[in-house]
Amino acid sequence: MSGAKSGSHLVVVGSSAGGIDALSTLVATLPDDFPAPIVIAQHLDPSRPSHLGEILARRSTLPVRTANDHEPMEPGIIYVVPSNRQVQIHNGEIILIEESAGRFRPSIDLLLSSAAGAYGDQLIALILSGSGSDGAAGARTVKRAGGTVIIQDPETASYPGMPLSLAPNTVDIVATVERMGTIMRDLIAGVPVPMRPDENQTLMAFLERLRESYGLDFNNYKTPTIMRRLHRRIVATDSGDLDGYIQYLATHPQEYQLLISAFLIKVTEFFRDFELFTYLRDDVLPEIISYARERDKEIRIWSAGCATGEEAYSLAIMLSEALGSELDQFNIRIFATDVDAAGYARHL
Repeated sequence: MSGAKSGSHLVVVGSSAGGIDALSTLVATLPDDFPAPIVIAQHLDPSRPSHLGEILARRSTLPVRTANDHEPMEPGIIYVVPSNRQVQIHNGEIILIEESAGRFRPSIDLLLSSAAGAYGDQLIALILSGSGSDGAAGARTVKRAGGTVIIQDPETASYPGMPLSLAPNTVDIVATVERMGTIMRDLIAGVPVPMRPDENQTLMAFLERLRESYGLDFNNYKTPTIMRRLHRRIVATDSGDLDGYIQYLATHPQEYQLLISAFLIKVTEFFRDFELFTYLRDDVLPEIISYARERDKEIRIWSAGCATGEEAYSLAIMLSEALGSELDQFNIRIFATDVDAAGYARHL
């Protein structure tokens, strides 16, 4: 992470149509000792002066400022991006950029992507009411970096397009705007890694029950990683702690699937591992094709752990290019599976 100090957090918020009401409600829920800076990007007409900062200042107990170029961010300050600038986060500073007309300003994708590179798992990204899909690509970057993505409950959004544009596997928490202040406070407070034998025993017993019931073994995950992802579900369900969450699961069994999804990293992209796919193209596929030519020209490939399917499609593209004009002569089947069946079924 460039520019993020150990233990520091950043909150970035994106919204568009209908977002002013949502933002006003959000800032009103924040305590006056909120421990992180907040950067707000709202789609606005770049040709007209924005009064968003003044509107939010009337509802917030935190100071609200219009962001300046190369301004260092301070905890407990709300920074509103000007309507005629793009924005990036770098080295703990806000970077404002002038760009040509005809694009959304400020770009929420640009803000989220740069903030993810700077803050990693210490970033909290909020997507509120708005139309369009700006923020969807940036949210994937946040997720890959280990950050937390929260969307406004689409049923409460004046314009649900932006929250709904995010793929389900990139969203950690769905909440009303009224709950977001408390959720962010609890996320930033974190959860201590179990140190006492009884605490660790409770966690290990919990993971063992998951393995026995769902066939998924998370015991080899690093404890801080498990605790961070588990904590997000504890906060989302307002369970308080692990014991409270175990009780919640007893009465809400559907939560198990959400927990498993939180443990599994399912964010991927086409040709994600360049070196691996280069090796497959140059060394593995030629042998498979040569073997298949002598045996009925049938090829079967299994993509295990396919997440949302980009790997399987990447294999299909590579195989098609390798066969060229011979493609129609082969019987090709590519199987794609993942332990999170709901995740890839939505995309394949």
